[in-house]
Amino acid sequence: MSPVSRWSTIVSIICVLTALLWLPSHRLVRAEPGFADPVFAARWERVDRPVAAGLTQRSWVWGPAPLTGPLRERYQEAPERARLVQYFDKGRMELTHPDGDPTSPWYVTSGLLTRELVSGSIQVGDQLFLDAGSGAHVAIAGDPDNPFPTYADLASVIDRSQPDRTGEHATASLTPQGWQEYQTAASDRGAEFVHYVTYSGPVGEPVGYNVPRAFWEFMTQGGLVWQDGGLVAERPLFDWLFVLGYPIADPFWVQVRLRGEPTWVLVQPFERRILTYTPSNPPGWQVEMGNIGSHYLQWRYGATPPVAVASSAGYFGMLPGTRSVFATSSRSDETWQVTGPNTSFVAGAQLVAREELRGSSRWITYWRVTETGIALTGWERFTRAGTFIEMVLFWPALHVIGAGDLVEGTVRETTALYLSTRVSAHPITLRVQVDEQTLVGTPYGVVPAWRLSLQTSDPPTLVPVYLVSTVWFSPNLGIVQWTSDRYAAQLREFSAPS
Repeated sequence: MSPVSRWSTIVSIICVLTALLWLPSHRLVRAEPGFADPVFAARWERVDRPVAAGLTQRSWVWGPAPLTGPLRERYQEAPERARLVQYFDKGRMELTHPDGDPTSPWYVTSGLLTRELVSGSIQVGDQLFLDAGSGAHVAIAGDPDNPFPTYADLASVIDRSQPDRTGEHATASLTPQGWQEYQTAASDRGAEFVHYVTYSGPVGEPVGYNVPRAFWEFMTQGGLVWQDGGLVAERPLFDWLFVLGYPIADPFWVQVRLRGEPTWVLVQPFERRILTYTPSNPPGWQVEMGNIGSHYLQWRYGATPPVAVASSAGYFGMLPGTRSVFATSSRSDETWQVTGPNTSFVAGAQLVAREELRGSSRWITYWRVTETGIALTGWERFTRAGTFIEMVLFWPALHVIGAGDLVEGTVRETTALYLSTRVSAHPITLRVQVDEQTLVGTPYGVVPAWRLSLQTSDPPTLVPVYLVSTVWFSPNLGIVQWTSDRYAAQLREFSAPS
């Protein structure tokens, strides 16, 4: 190194350290309060704390701060079938095996979010997926209201292995009408292919994809990181395979609205993230991670927003600790035990969980109870021995009844998307009609009840039997009896917490 270069390096280090010493305390991001776990904070601090503090000019790896607090999401192989996650603009951090080795680089994982958004398959276990029917209709780049391209539009683009084109330029452009050429990119140095990545594809076949200079330099860049309480220079900033996963398509250009202006952006999908290259952006921000964390959060939870259990739970016989036993026409009792609230079936929401033992099956149904009524969010079904059978989730929850609905002749229909680990996604409609108010005998005397006719567009084999029955509902007791073509049940015992 020449004396001039050595002196320039020393000056640069002194300037950075001076900036850190004089940086107002409110600009140093405090990781502890907003992070779900110290290991999440450490992951963020290493690469994004220098950016948040204004000590370096580069784009975010995770984002300025967490988008959510700690969330529990269903995952079959995690303890109690739920793992700790937290969302950021650029991705999701996951802690699936908290009893693992915290020093392992894969102790915290980040999810194959691109694959889930493109395919519409929500991973809820190592080999278990909820089928959402199609990919997410969420814009991958530019302003949020861009109609094209969405993740769903990439279904025909990904997992199509490409030949090695090192030295050529990325000029393919994806439009609503199909593929075209964006010839301006032929003279863009950042669009030149400089690296070819090969690996075993989804079904074990060898695949390969080209990476342009702008992305490869971003993936292998060095710079300042936060380590052991201070700044150090590091190369690379991050393990690109951990953060991005493998590329799953060659890059392509799209024209999108960015801050309201038509803008050309080069896009490349990876398993976990989307990379974008916008030549018109200022240096340090020309290559960015797409906002896949916020996009995924919007897609997965947009139809099931956070909710707390309302005080009206008792009105529907849904207070945690409530136990109901029904005598049935099958000559075996059916028992419902209310537990909860559960916070992992729909992350961020408090749902009343009810264990329903009938025949050889154990159902755990999840209920959204608000001041406006009660709605079924979905269920998990097991054998009596505890072997998992299926998981079903509704987007949005199916409204069953509200106190304001209890007027003779009232009819309410709710349509939702039926997501399942066993059958294909499809729309389902629940129709509830209030027939009349009547009196029903119970072990605790005669009680007033409303007779409701429930029908679904799905066959009885796909839903709990009471959703295709005539049901008698009594305030504070809940369902006291129901009948269908082949089944009948009558409340025999009822107990609720005092």
